[in-house]
Amino acid sequence: MKMQFSPLPSLPAGLKNGVGFSHHQTIYAGLGSLGNQWLMLDLDAQQAWQEKAAFPGVARNDSVCVPVDGGCYVFSGAGTTAELGYTTVLDDGYYYDCEQDSWSLVTEQIPVGLLGAAGWASEGSLYFVGGYNKSQFDGLMAQLSSPELAQQPELKQATLAEFMSRPIEAYQWNDQIYRFDCVTQQWSRVAANPFQANCGAGVFRSEQGLVLVEGEVKPGLRSLQTKQFQFSDGKLVESGYLPSIFEADSSHEGLAGAFCGEIGDLWVVAGGAYFVGSQNNYRSEQYYSHQGLTKTFTDNLWCFDGCEWQLAGKLPQGAAYGVALTTPYGLALIGGESQQGEAFTQCLLMT
Repeated sequence: MKMQFSPLPSLPAGLKNGVGFSHHQTIYAGLGSLGNQWLMLDLDAQQAWQEKAAFPGVARNDSVCVPVDGGCYVFSGAGTTAELGYTTVLDDGYYYDCEQDSWSLVTEQIPVGLLGAAGWASEGSLYFVGGYNKSQFDGLMAQLSSPELAQQPELKQATLAEFMSRPIEAYQWNDQIYRFDCVTQQWSRVAANPFQANCGAGVFRSEQGLVLVEGEVKPGLRSLQTKQFQFSDGKLVESGYLPSIFEADSSHEGLAGAFCGEIGDLWVVAGGAYFVGSQNNYRSEQYYSHQGLTKTFTDNLWCFDGCEWQLAGKLPQGAAYGVALTTPYGLALIGGESQQGEAFTQCLLMT
C-alpha cells in the first residue's frame, strides 16, 4: 500500500509532547511546547487553526489524553508549579467540552504517577495503564534543581548517571491498572498490569479495550512488544501479546513517541525515537543503556493488517513526540520533534 501525504494548515507555533483528539470533522491539539494553548482545526474548511479556551491548569508535557463523546480528558503530565519551582509529575485531571469550549477540573487526587501513561474510556469510566513513578521523578528533579548541584555540573551529571544506571524494576513504574469513575470521581484498582509497565507507548483504542505498541520500559530503553488489553463490566478479562514489529525487523530497537492511528482497517505506526545499541547494552547489563548513544528519530512507517507488521513507506522526515489523530479523512499528523530537537509547526494528512 502506498501512503499519500497532503499538507494541513500549519500550527501557529511548534508542538511537541502535547496532546490532541479528533471530534467529527474537527481536530484539537495543544499543551506540551504550546504551553496552555488549545487549538482547533476544521478539516472540512482547512482554513487555519483557531484558538480555543486555554487550558486552565499548570502547563504540562506528556499528559494522558482520553477522547470521549463530546470532548476529552487530560490527566497528569509533567509541569513546573509556582510553589516548587521545578518539574514534577502532576496529579490533577481536567475535562474539555467541545460544545461549550470549556475546561473543568475533575480531580486533584490521582493515586499514582500517570506521566507517560495510556488511557481508555468506556461506559462513564476511564482506565489508565503505565506511568512514571511520581516520588522517584519528583525526587530526581528536586536534586537536579538544587543550588548545590547547579554550582557543580560534574556532581549533577554523576547524580543523573546514578539514576540512569539501574535495571528496569528499580524504577517502579505504575504496574497496576486504575479506573476513574467520571460520575463519582472516585478511583479504584482494576487489576495488576500483566505486562512490563511502560510509558510513551503508541495507543490504539477499540470498544473492548486498548493496544499498546512498544514505548519505554525505563529511561532510554524501549519495549519490543505489542500488548492487548480487553475489558468487560469494568474488569480486565483478557490480555496478550500481538505480533511485534521486531518480528518483521530483528534490528528494531523499539519506539517511543511514535505517531499511531488508523487508516481504514490498518493500524499505522510512523516515526518515533530510540537509541541504536540500547537493547544490546541492556542485555549486557549496561543498565545506563543509552549512555553515549545518539537518539534516532526514524522516518519509518509501519502498518499492521491484523496478522503482521510491514514496512509501508517513509515519513517526509524523521519525527517523534507529535500528535496523531484518526479522522474520517485519514490520519492527521500534528507537529512533532525533529532530530535536532526542533518542534514542528507542520501538519500532514496521511491517506
